Amino acid sequence: MQMKIEVRLLGPLEVRGPNGPVRFTGARRRAVFALLALRTGRLVSRSALVDGLWGEDVPPTGTKTLQGHVAKVRRALELAGADGVVLTREPGYLLDVTQVVVDVEEFDEHLRCGRYAEALALHRGDPLADCPVEGWAGAEIVRLREALAFAEENHAAALCLDGRYAEAIAQLERLVALYPLRESLWDLLMEAQHRAGRAGDALRTYRRVRALLVEEFGMEPGTALRRREAAVLAG
Repeated sequence: MQMKIEVRLLGPLEVRGPNGPVRFTGARRRAVFALLALRTGRLVSRSALVDGLWGEDVPPTGTKTLQGHVAKVRRALELAGADGVVLTREPGYLLDVTQVVVDVEEFDEHLRCGRYAEALALHRGDPLADCPVEGWAGAEIVRLREALAFAEENHAAALCLDGRYAEAIAQLERLVALYPLRESLWDLLMEAQHRAGRAGDALRTYRRVRALLVEEFGMEPGTALRRREAAVLAG
C-alpha cells in the first residue's frame, strides 16, 4: 500500500513524505504548496495561485516565477520520496488526492461530528504561520481561525457539562484574553465560575467584560450576559 503524504497546515507548514520531512527552500515555495493543499484534489488555476501568492502586488513575471516555484516544489517532494504529488492540469495544478492526507480536512470532519477535543489536538499554532499568502488564501486562514475559536468554545462548554469546572475556567480565561469581544465566551466563563461555587468571581468577570465593552464601544453587555449576572445574583 502506498504511503500517504502527511500535510499539516494548522500551524507552520509541515509536509512528510516516505523518506521524511519535505524541506522547501523559501517562503514562497512553502506558500505555493500550501495553496494547493488548501484545495487538495481540486484544480487551482495559475491565476488563483498568483493571486494567493502576491494579491494585488503581482510582479511583471508573476506567472513565470510561479512556474519556477512549482518546479522547485516538485524537486523537494521528490527528495522526500513523494514524486508525482503535484499534477499539471490546464489551466493550473492540483495535488493528487490519492497521495495526500491534509490536517484541515480531518479538522473540518471532527467539527462536523462534534469531536472538538480531537479537532483541537490537530492545531499547532496559527494556520500557515510561515507561509506568506494573500487574496482568497487569506480569507481561508480567517475561516480556520474562526473555526478554531468555535471548537475551543464548544470544548469548554463540554467540560462544563461534565462538571470539569476548573479545566473549563482555565481554558476560558485564556480564550477571553485571545477573543475579548466574544461575549459568548465571557458568558460561558461566568457560568463555569457560578457552577463551581465561585459566584463572587462570576460577578467580577461580569464587571470586567462590562468595563471592556463600555470603554471600547460605549455599549452595555448583551442580553445573555445581563441575564447571567441576574442569575448569579439570584443564586
